[in-house]
Amino acid sequence: MRGFCLKIFPVFTVLLILSGSILQGQNIPGKLLSIPVYNHMVLNPGYVGSKDFTNISLTTKAWKQPDSQLLNFHKRIKNADGSYSKVGMGAYVFQEQYNESWNSGFALSGAYHLALDKDQIHNLSAGLTMKGIFAVPKTGEENVVDSLTGKFIPNIDLGIYYYGPAGFAGLSTTSVFGSQNNEDSTLNYAHLDRSYHLYGGYKFQVSKKLGIVIEPSVLLSLSDNTISEPHKHLVPYLKVYLENFYLGSYLKDFDVLALFFQYQFPKFYTGIFLEFPRVGYRNDDNIIFELSLGMNLGSSGSSFLQYRHW
Repeated sequence: MRGFCLKIFPVFTVLLILSGSILQGQNIPGKLLSIPVYNHMVLNPGYVGSKDFTNISLTTKAWKQPDSQLLNFHKRIKNADGSYSKVGMGAYVFQEQYNESWNSGFALSGAYHLALDKDQIHNLSAGLTMKGIFAVPKTGEENVVDSLTGKFIPNIDLGIYYYGPAGFAGLSTTSVFGSQNNEDSTLNYAHLDRSYHLYGGYKFQVSKKLGIVIEPSVLLSLSDNTISEPHKHLVPYLKVYLENFYLGSYLKDFDVLALFFQYQFPKFYTGIFLEFPRVGYRNDDNIIFELSLGMNLGSSGSSFLQYRHW
């Protein structure tokens, strides 16, 4: 794999300051179903800094009244001489809406990357995310129960991640401490079960000339309550890359159809995620539509011609 880039931290700082006005609701990692597609760092902090460009993206649920957004950023740190260090950094911000509360949150991530060969083609990283949620009761006309009080819920994620020119695999634990809701069940404070994620895949080059690559992958996400039934939570994914465009789907339920795609321009990308039932798909309430927008800021445009590197 090529070197890694670092630029534009001030841009993310501005986005972070503005996030309070553009974020309307986010459950991590629940409501945004496209998280495994567009926001790997939320599932595994070891992913942070594993690309050769700085990535900033916003994913939003865009159907009827949007109630889920996620703004994230990650990059690889440079040394004083311009070379890439072994450290990646990232962050994301979010907010989620419950019946009687608004939950605003943030996360800071760091990862250490170790090259497994002298050409730095195969790499292994270990990452840590520190995150917190501010659960605040709705006020004024929004408030249903006046006696409720706010609270702060801290947590961490841990993960390791392998990546090479074609293959990748990650193992992570999110919300290591969990969060209990025994004392204030009326408020619907964020309840984040400790979860375990195993994700891996491989890119097979079909045509180098045409830039055609297929990528089968699989995601296994379990909690302490579902760890005895892994076969029920194994989700296969498939992506087909056509130069700067890819199209994909996954099989989670035979009664649910999913489709997502992304197009990569020289400096930014856009993606759409759709999930709808096989029966009753004309009902708006059964359709999930999410939009992803992002910037890839690298040291040169050549990064985007290496289709296998996506």
